[in-house]
Amino acid sequence: MIKGIDIAHYQNDAGPINFGRVKAAGITFAMIKATEGVSYIDPCFKSNAAAAIAAGLPIGVYHFLRAGSVADQVRDCLAAIKPYRITWPVAVDVEHTELMALGEDKLTDMVLDFCARIKAAGYQPMVYSNRDWYYGSKRLDVDRIRAAGIPIWMAWYSSAAPENTDRSSLCDMWQYASDGRVDGITGNVDCNVSYRDFGAPQTAVKIDTTMDVEKPAGSVYTFRTNCNQQPTVTVGTPGVVTLIHCRREMDADYYHIVFTGKPGDAAGIYTAAPGEQPLKRFVAKIK
Repeated sequence: MIKGIDIAHYQNDAGPINFGRVKAAGITFAMIKATEGVSYIDPCFKSNAAAAIAAGLPIGVYHFLRAGSVADQVRDCLAAIKPYRITWPVAVDVEHTELMALGEDKLTDMVLDFCARIKAAGYQPMVYSNRDWYYGSKRLDVDRIRAAGIPIWMAWYSSAAPENTDRSSLCDMWQYASDGRVDGITGNVDCNVSYRDFGAPQTAVKIDTTMDVEKPAGSVYTFRTNCNQQPTVTVGTPGVVTLIHCRREMDADYYHIVFTGKPGDAAGIYTAAPGEQPLKRFVAKIK
């Protein structure tokens, strides 16, 4: 279960957040408020972002949408987040009452415009709102947002919790509580569960082996990759296995691993499409 928090300067009112303790408590990502409207940066964004990253906690950010120029709001958001390594989405928070006057179509147009600009800047966009705005009063056209490939982040507070309720048919990330308690934060904090690991490394290479493979010395194991260009496949530790490229058929490449090392030896198997950094896919172990 991928659990995270979202924070703004309110969570710093009683003192700085100890992100090391937050991470140790089982939190795996933090969505941090960066900006709101035009010419506003959350007072604690810079310190929160830097401290979370220093503690090894992956972060995403969110912008609180106001009526007005989308271009200006995106400009300010991108300028604020540029110095930081953002590995989770850049979300647009859609809940201010002034937006209600726009109506469903115009507000959805505004949100999709925001997300398109965020995507063009190289970030993963996301839309945040509450269950009513998505599925009740329908202030937003959730079908159009999904059709554009934009993930949905939904607030819905009740007695339900991720341990006993699955909201994945309604959203990609569920904000299930606003009164959560997490070690390292004094006071309440918004708690979330993500049904997608947005922080996982992205690659164009698909592979048919996702578990480690353990074989006796002398054994041979065959695996397949799929990519529209032939990927590079490498072995992390020399002398453990010998890698042999067998053939390429359409978009599929077939490889043999010959286990040549001593019992207990292990080596990572890495893939990379052209232009990618090598990504470990599984470990080959000598039994």
